[in-house]
Order: sequence, then C-alpha cells, then structure tokens
Amino acid sequence: MPGPTRSRNKSHGWTNGALEQAIRLQRAGRVAEAAETYRRVLAVRPDSVEALHFLGLAEHQEGRSEAGLELMDRAIGLRPDYADAFVNRGNVLKLLGRLDEAEASFEEALALRRDDVNALNGLATVRREQGRLTEAAEGLRRAIAIRPDSAEAHQNLCNVLASQGDIEDAIDAQQRALVLRPGSPNLLRRLGAILYARGRIDEAAEAYRQWLEVEPESVEAKHLYIGCTGGEAPERAPDQLVRNVFDRMAGSFETVLARLEYRAPTLVTDAVRATVGDPPGAMDVLDAGCGTGLCGPLLRPHARRLIGVDLSARMLDHARSRQLYDALVEAELSGYLREHPSQFDLVVSADTLVYFGALEEPTQAAARALRAGGHLIFTVERSDEANAPDGHRLHPHGRYSHTERYLLEVLAEARFEDVAVTEVQLRKEAGLWVRGSLVVARSPASHAA
Repeated sequence: MPGPTRSRNKSHGWTNGALEQAIRLQRAGRVAEAAETYRRVLAVRPDSVEALHFLGLAEHQEGRSEAGLELMDRAIGLRPDYADAFVNRGNVLKLLGRLDEAEASFEEALALRRDDVNALNGLATVRREQGRLTEAAEGLRRAIAIRPDSAEAHQNLCNVLASQGDIEDAIDAQQRALVLRPGSPNLLRRLGAILYARGRIDEAAEAYRQWLEVEPESVEAKHLYIGCTGGEAPERAPDQLVRNVFDRMAGSFETVLARLEYRAPTLVTDAVRATVGDPPGAMDVLDAGCGTGLCGPLLRPHARRLIGVDLSARMLDHARSRQLYDALVEAELSGYLREHPSQFDLVVSADTLVYFGALEEPTQAAARALRAGGHLIFTVERSDEANAPDGHRLHPHGRYSHTERYLLEVLAEARFEDVAVTEVQLRKEAGLWVRGSLVVARSPASHAA
C-alpha cells in the first residue's frame, strides 16, 4: 500500500507542525511514533480529518485494520469530499479481502477526482481479483496515459496482462516499471516469476541475481535464484520466505486459487471422508498450514476440536473470519507438531509440504503428534526419478516436488502404516495441470515406548 498521501488542495493544507512531523515519521516507517503524534493532535483538535485519516492508516499498518477503518470513516464523515481517505480506505478493504466495499471506495474517490491515479490503480487491482480483467487493463492504461511515469500502474498492468495470458506484453510492462524504479526488489521478484512461468529460466535467474545485488541478505531472492540455477537447495524453504509469500498473497489468495482451479482442499477432505467415514464430529483435527482456512468448512463436521497452524499472520486473519476453528496458531509446522505429542486423531496438510524438500522432520513430527491409529493426509507436487534422483527437487517457483518412492521411504521411516500414494491434479498453471501426490497414512495402533 502506498504511504500517506495528502490532498493537493491548499484549502485542505496542513496548518499544524505536529501533523507535518507525524506524516514524515509515517513515511519513514516510524509508524508507532507517528500514531502517537496523531493522537496528541486529536486530543487538541478532535475534528482534524487529516489526523483521523492518517491515524487510521497507521492503525492498519500496526495490524489493527478494523480500528483503522473506523477512524477513516470518521474522517470521511467530517469531510465527504476527502478523496485521499477514500483511496486509503479502499486499499485497506482490498487487503482485507472485502473487494466489493473496496471497489465502492475507489469509485467514490474517482467521483471526486476522476484522474486520481492512485484510485485508478487500486480499482484495477480489485477488478483483477474479481476476474474483471478487461476493465482492469482499461483502467490501468488510463492511469498510464495520465501519468506515464507511474511504476505502480505499469506493474499492475503487468499483473493483469499475465492473468490474461498475454505474457510477452506483461514482461514488457514490468520492464517499463523497472526503468522507472530501477533495482526495485518487488519489481524484480515479479519479473522473475513471470519469466520462469514462461520457461525463460535463465532470464528469471538474472532478475533474481539483480535482486540479490540490491538485497544480498534476502532469503527469498537467494531461494528463488537457487531454484533457477540448480544450486545446492536447502532442506526446506526459509520460514521468512513462506511468511513473506503468504502475507503478500493473503488478500487475493482465494481469488487466485479459484482461477487456477485449485483442488488440494477438496482432494484432502475427500480422502478424510474415505478414510474415517461419515463425520462423527468426535476427532481432534489439526489443519497444518491452514492458510485462509479453505479446508475448514470441510473439516469442521469431523472435528470435536479443530486447530489451524500457519506461519502467515495475514492468512490466519482470513481463517479467523470464518469462525470455524477452535484455535489458530502462528507457528512453524514441525515445531508445533513436536510440541503437541499424541494430541490429534487427524493431521491434514493441503499443499504445505511443498515448501519442504526433506520430509523426514515433518513426517516424524506428525507421527509424534498423532494418537495411535490416527491419520496423516497431505498433498505435495509430484516428481519423477529422472528429475529428482534424491527424491525431491527445488523448482524455479520456490516450491519442492517429491517422488513417490521418496514419500514411501520417509513415511516408513516415521513408522506409518497402510500408506497410499495417489497421483492427482492439484491446480492449473499456464493452462496445464500440475501433477501432485495425495498421501494417506496411518499411525501405528500402538506407539513404541
């Protein structure tokens, strides 16, 4: 989300030096200090629409989005023509996944300032997530016509064109954005993703190499560069990478997966029903890597107690809104499993173990967390022996795939029984189905002492 923006109308200009100081702090990332300054201003001037607006944005940046929206609404109530507040309100609503409300907020901003490029950008990103790609592209081309130097508009156009399958024009738009904002890690990350999706792996690697020049310590850039160049891969993706990826995707996650015809939650929960029968509602169930809670509605009928674990706080926020889980925990999966021995009858994981190469640690931790006779059910991406002689390999997109032989070996080592591995289709990428494995395994009827 862009930093605080101020109306250019001088009649709405800042007259209080404290407000000027606070906005500088907020732009510099010192959000807590800025928020405290806004509160001091409001103690003296409770009707300061600028302080209400920017304190609302600060509350969102500090993870209190609903409180932030209330403050922005108060500002808009006092000044109904406050276009900037409508834009930032739309941005917050978009990140919360409330797309219809976000769309209305951006449209209000455009009714007040028809050539507001920030509002056009925001509205286009909402329409992309709604699947209204033609409208999104038209809005972004209008934004670029108004402000050709808007790197954000070029980047957003790249995303829309990529969603439409117009990959070459998408790459061109992203490269234009990079000309305007050279060395931007976010732009280089996105360019690399589009290039590898097109099969241009060497060029993707070059984008990630440039990213590493700018941010040498970036775990995400290092991981993706290794995936493109075939270097020695870590045993699993770094926690910070997983957090970054899913925090970034949280708002649009389910819309994107719907476009990809994502099937993992259905595959996993169908396997649950086939394995344990009709929902008795008597099991203690762990949704390992629960994300936004896509498995939750399908698992709840089976569960006396349903726990979700994920590394991404933003994904957990979305899962929490479903009101299906008895607890949602921000934690690393293997560590959580180890710390909860013999507490679950069922552990499910839909496409979470794709961020692990070596599966010994999570499968042994799952065996520890399951009660005797409990079940582990999960999906991973599938590899052939010729492409993954060690049993797993890291791909340019940053995820791992696994061979069936390797899956059987690690589950046997963890003492699982009745292991079944079925080839499945997980989702579509570039119009083609991604091959996966659906795994069902049973913990021994009695655990070794």
